[in-house]
Amino acid sequence: MKNVIEVTAAIIVKDGKVLAARRGPGKHLEGYWEFPGGKLEENESPESCLERELKEEFNIASTVGGYIGESVYDYGEKVVRLLGYEVQHTGGEFELVDHEELRWLKIDQLTDVTWAPADIPLVEQYEARARALGYYSTRAVEYCRETSEFVMGDLYRPFLKYLSPVAHILDLGCGSGRDSKAFRKLGHNVTSVDGSAEIAAWASVFTGHTVEVKTFEQLEYQEEFDGVWASASLLHCPETQLRGVIQKILVALKDEAVAYMSFKWGDSASVDDLGRYFTNQTTHSLRLILESIKDTEILELWDSEAMLRGQPQRWACAIVRKRGGKT
Repeated sequence: MKNVIEVTAAIIVKDGKVLAARRGPGKHLEGYWEFPGGKLEENESPESCLERELKEEFNIASTVGGYIGESVYDYGEKVVRLLGYEVQHTGGEFELVDHEELRWLKIDQLTDVTWAPADIPLVEQYEARARALGYYSTRAVEYCRETSEFVMGDLYRPFLKYLSPVAHILDLGCGSGRDSKAFRKLGHNVTSVDGSAEIAAWASVFTGHTVEVKTFEQLEYQEEFDGVWASASLLHCPETQLRGVIQKILVALKDEAVAYMSFKWGDSASVDDLGRYFTNQTTHSLRLILESIKDTEILELWDSEAMLRGQPQRWACAIVRKRGGKT
């Protein structure tokens, strides 16, 4: 069995552009572009590793922010697990030591360079996240006003029938807070989170309760919830990241607790006219994903159709139960 080498990657963003670095002559993967970083040393945290590596590679000071995601790639002679973090450049001028060129790329320029294979999933994850957050931050009020008025009717029933009358629910990607408000009205205790600061602020006012700003990658709850409601919120997760996010949801659930999730229907990923990435699912593809995740029991899996902005929209929906203890 091959050893897995853990490597950190810095996603440095400045003025809306992302830093890419090209590997120098004589280096492994010479000529390929990458997010800068390096191998974790023994007893070293990813954050400390990144700060050290960026100092050594570019002679800059940095502050490590939120976790973006990971990528695992088999290079044949070794398997690399790449951990991506947002990083802020806080001081010093960039000096080239291990790289021969740096570029600051706009979101729509990320595919203009040839990335190292392990970096490609991180590029996709960052791009999907940036596009979604960009859309929701600029259109937060419009989006929240529109979705807060959607009539959900009996759509809560399949989920709520598995919960006690007073359950603790995580509304994951709560958007306008419409569902959080409805669950509280029914007597439940609700924790609401959203990845967009602008939407969280709007939802906090709308619901009268604080909405935490958290991306899926930043979820760190441990066996806290009786139910997780992820209605049309996981659909922006890249396919490479989706299993990991669902595993985080299971960790957040108590044993035997349940989670609901829904995705727009489709055989493959898509990008809409507004630049938003969607990980579409069918009931078949969603079943395959859920069956591949340990301690996951599929309670219900179905498709439905509802009107969305004047057009019929088909959905793939699932309710799963956490079984067998910690995942």
